[in-house]
Amino acid sequence: MSRAAKNWFFAFLLFSVNLIAQQSRIDSVRKQIPLLSGKEKVDALNSLTRGLMYSTPEEAMALSNEAIDLSENTNYKEGIAMALINQGVIFNGKSLYNEAEEVLIRAKDISETADFQRGLAYSNLSLVTISMRRNDYARALELSFSGIDAAKKIANADLEVSNLINIGSIKQTLKDYASAEQYLLEARALAESNANIGAIRWGQINGSLGILSAVNKDYGSALTYFQEALQVFEELDSQAHTANLLLNMGYSYAQLGDVNNANEHYDQAEDIWIALRNERSLGIIQKNRGELMMSISEFRPAIDFLEQALKKEAFLDDQVLSEVYSLLSEANESISNHKKALTYHKQYVSLKDSITSRTNQKNITGMTERFEFQKMKAEKELELQQIEIENLKIVKSRQVILIVAAVLLMITFWAVWNRNKLKTKLIIKEKDRLIANQKVVLQQHQFETEKEGLVAYAKGLLSSNESLEKKALELEEKLELDKGINADLDGLLAKIHFAVNGDKDWAAFVLYFEAVYPQFFSLIESNKQVQLTNSEQRLLALLKINLSNKEIAALLNISSDSVIRAKYRLKQKLGFVETKEMLVFLSELA
Repeated sequence: MSRAAKNWFFAFLLFSVNLIAQQSRIDSVRKQIPLLSGKEKVDALNSLTRGLMYSTPEEAMALSNEAIDLSENTNYKEGIAMALINQGVIFNGKSLYNEAEEVLIRAKDISETADFQRGLAYSNLSLVTISMRRNDYARALELSFSGIDAAKKIANADLEVSNLINIGSIKQTLKDYASAEQYLLEARALAESNANIGAIRWGQINGSLGILSAVNKDYGSALTYFQEALQVFEELDSQAHTANLLLNMGYSYAQLGDVNNANEHYDQAEDIWIALRNERSLGIIQKNRGELMMSISEFRPAIDFLEQALKKEAFLDDQVLSEVYSLLSEANESISNHKKALTYHKQYVSLKDSITSRTNQKNITGMTERFEFQKMKAEKELELQQIEIENLKIVKSRQVILIVAAVLLMITFWAVWNRNKLKTKLIIKEKDRLIANQKVVLQQHQFETEKEGLVAYAKGLLSSNESLEKKALELEEKLELDKGINADLDGLLAKIHFAVNGDKDWAAFVLYFEAVYPQFFSLIESNKQVQLTNSEQRLLALLKINLSNKEIAALLNISSDSVIRAKYRLKQKLGFVETKEMLVFLSELA
């Protein structure tokens, strides 16, 4: 037997022993519960819930409810918090994210009130999934890094590994694949150095590494990782994790062109999701099946699968739904059903616009809320300072009255009164200085908010242009292949080109830009003694807000090479030797 084979054998033997030990622990806890009472019984119920939540979630939910009832009767706050966290994990496994968030926030509040660090750490860990589902990746990262700190404080390596896995998944979603791999490998190294790490963490690590390999189109490695993870979750009888892995394996086989294996794994995943009544995942399977049929030019079966996915519309998020509409449009075009193709394309464009609009609105709302909070805080501080000033004025008035009333004692007490008066003036002067500083902070915050809004607006234009240009290219290719397409598509194509190349959005951007950076262009012209063209002003504005060559090219509807050449000419015109000098000059201006 080779060394590698021996290592695999001993690793498998150790894993099997761990599983047997885990099942033995579950059976032992079951027997002990009837003999326990009070807090000890609550802890045992919560422990048993964790052991069963992935294999028999309904039984686990019933046990957690029993733990909550008993904890409330004994005023055991920590027991309530852990039972609610268990329920949050169970709801997450069923894709019931609103219910999960509700119980997890309640668990977090109870943990904060009771100063229960373990409860805080685990509630934050589970809330990461909710934040990722809502695309709030900044919040998800904040919770994960906070979770790592909490795990280190309570010396819980398993919890630290879980948070590292989550960070890797978030970085992967943000397409920062190098960082994603770094955190996942760090999680694996930590798991290898700690014998107490649960088997489920190995499954999660391998599953995440498999997804990362699939994203990098290394589907062979992805299938290897998925198979290792699948072995773990099947042994743990974790149905939801098993189904997700089968779905990912089906997708990987599809990308390798292995239709039979892809369908086989989709079938297995579908059976599990039907049993778990997870409508969202069933919809995703139908979408993947449709995509698989399209890859082998079986467009009519593909349409059937995709229309089945649409029946789960109520359970699908907008991103998945937009992909279904896009695939339906493409499939109908392929069978020359142009009317349906256009209908689905309109639905796709409408949904994408809605997603972009909601994202922009969410960003604007967040910035507005932060600004209003800072404004309210500053106003409150100013109000308190004004009250202090008024009180000082009252004190001063009383001093004057006392001086008038005790004019005969004025000489005696003159030194004391003069000192108090001077002190009062100094305090008022200091308060006035603080008020002025607060106004400066408010103005700076308002400027930063407007600057962030300007960048978000430019990014929105970029996203819209890229989507419209891509569809225009697809329609132009279709028009070249089929000259008989009706005039409606010609009109739609012309409108798309007009939307990409039109000046309406640019004019709005310029107004927004000049509001944030007034006299920006006139300062450059006066400083460098040059006259700027409209094209040069556009390029300078986009460089000022730190857009990349690729983003500028998409916004101006030109190539990246054209952007580089334009920057070179602009650098020479402004008298700079290096492009970096010009960028530093622009960043410090206005």
